[in-house]
Amino acid sequence: MKTRIYLFTGFLDSGKTSFINDTITTTDFCEGEKSLLIVSEQGEVEYNQEEIEACNCDLVYVNSEDEWTYEFFEELKNKYNPTQVLVELNGMFNVNRFLACSKPEGWEVVQVLTTINAQTFGLYIQNMRSLLYQHVVHTDLLIFNRIDETVKKSFLRNNIKAINSTCQIIYEKADGTVNTMDDDELPFDISSDELNILDHDFGLFCMDALDHPDKYAGKTVTLKGKFIGRDKQLVDGFVIGRLAMVCCEEDTSLIGMVCEHPAAKQLIPNEWIQVKGKIELDYDPDIGGEVCILKVEDLKVVPPLENEYVTFD
Repeated sequence: MKTRIYLFTGFLDSGKTSFINDTITTTDFCEGEKSLLIVSEQGEVEYNQEEIEACNCDLVYVNSEDEWTYEFFEELKNKYNPTQVLVELNGMFNVNRFLACSKPEGWEVVQVLTTINAQTFGLYIQNMRSLLYQHVVHTDLLIFNRIDETVKKSFLRNNIKAINSTCQIIYEKADGTVNTMDDDELPFDISSDELNILDHDFGLFCMDALDHPDKYAGKTVTLKGKFIGRDKQLVDGFVIGRLAMVCCEEDTSLIGMVCEHPAAKQLIPNEWIQVKGKIELDYDPDIGGEVCILKVEDLKVVPPLENEYVTFD
């Protein structure tokens, strides 16, 4: 019998404990299961052991990530014989170390869930990017909580998607209800037939065009970036892009758009160019939907930007 492991990541005061506690005590998540909760961080919110155990869930505390050993997990298996394990990971622990450590046969991490305080996310991006990267890169579901009218959802979403493009994101208000506010207004006039994308809006434009290609069909667009390389499908296709720093300068993610122009074969990799053309939509079987293709009418080589990295603020 397999034992499912649910790993909860996030920094202190990100809402992990409340999320886990609600999952155990107010839903049917533990119904018909023998559950085990492993806690490696104690914040302002504490677990009520009687309530947790009333849900057929045992509670174990860990003080150091050095305890993540095969012998430790084997001991838990023999003592509690759980069918599912919930792990609240200390925000300063190494996520990769937990995922890589040896576990008993049949013990498998089936889902990684991450909670982030939207009010302090900007500080993490600026000062703790490498640690944040560990939490986000493996996550399947990410919950931004404490959302209010001062928070730009596009800033949150685009920074996360640059690290992990496949994770699902949920936005919660302070009262725990799901946020239904409209997405942020874009920094350019989407109603205009011609869009001149400023350098600092490159990432916002490309990510929005990826999510909502229909909005840009038929529009004339001007943007600047690097020639990344030739497209494998289009004869005259190529990719214009810039890099988003997801962890450090050595760990980046490409943000870009497919273009088409006869001069593609003459371009040099990493050469900075400015393109202007009209967007058409084309079906991409890999993503199962339409994508934007910029049919370039004007192309010229330009000096590189002083700061080549994409930002989403």
